[in-house]
Amino acid sequence: MKRYKSVIFDFNGTLVFDTKNHDRAWKIITSKYRDNPFSDEELEKNIHGRTNRAIFEYITNRKLSESDVEKFSEEKELIYQQLCREDKNFHLIQGAEDFLNYLRDNKIPRTIATASNRMNVDFYIEMLHLERWFDLDKIVYDDGTLEGKPKPDIYEKAAKILQTKPEDCIVFEDAILGIESACRAGIGEIIAVVGDKSKQLSGEKKFGVKERIENFSDFKRNKLLFGL
Repeated sequence: MKRYKSVIFDFNGTLVFDTKNHDRAWKIITSKYRDNPFSDEELEKNIHGRTNRAIFEYITNRKLSESDVEKFSEEKELIYQQLCREDKNFHLIQGAEDFLNYLRDNKIPRTIATASNRMNVDFYIEMLHLERWFDLDKIVYDDGTLEGKPKPDIYEKAAKILQTKPEDCIVFEDAILGIESACRAGIGEIIAVVGDKSKQLSGEKKFGVKERIENFSDFKRNKLLFGL
């Protein structure tokens, strides 16, 4: 059985089930900037996993300056963050803290690779105290220099930061664009996280996904992750 050396987590919909808050915020924003809000199908196919620049250029159907992206992003993320603060279920998903403790205690290299921007990453650190498990300088996020998912850039960068070959990494993802990104980066094992019932995942098998979990209590860490 293959022994994986490092672990990379997507964040939204993977470590926290916040899809409904993001989707609600996007629908509020699109109601303001175009004639109709995003449909659920549109959110799944064109939004989940993409950078804010890509999404706002999709909404406005034009190229945006950096200042425009920052302005639109701040407006949307303030709505999203307020929804999260009001959401009693905004916390790490079942089994996540125990699994992260296990990785930390066993000195397994790990990081987060998220399409979220710095504004939201700082919010997650504040709300969820991610410094307990992650080197904050190693978190990969949308800093404006990377192509968004499904391009492989974000997972290639995460593996490089962990000083691990992509084929020696395991990735946890919830979105089909993110799964495709991990596959294109050459990630050794991709686990689909499907516990967020506010969204549906399909088509992941063509990108090499062999296992689905609803939460991290479902994941048999000793058998698969480290070949113990």
